[in-house]
Amino acid sequence: MEEQKIQYPCTWHYRIIGTNKEELRLAALELIDKEILCTPAKESSKGKYHSVNIEVIVENQEERDRIFANLHHDSRIKFVL
Repeated sequence: MEEQKIQYPCTWHYRIIGTNKEELRLAALELIDKEILCTPAKESSKGKYHSVNIEVIVENQEERDRIFANLHHDSRIKFVL
């Protein structure tokens, strides 16, 4: 099977999950030094966890990986998808 190649620049989507919806939004704005679209997503059934969708245009694989790493290492964010 042929591997699909990503054509850069492209729009990339991340979903971040944490316990405070507003802190997630602020973390995304602080950690991504580009214009982003940040929209609320689902929350857990008991309301403990919230998720936020992030849409950003990335120029290359290196930038895409750097954004993921920055989000992954922030203490306000529990998971990055």
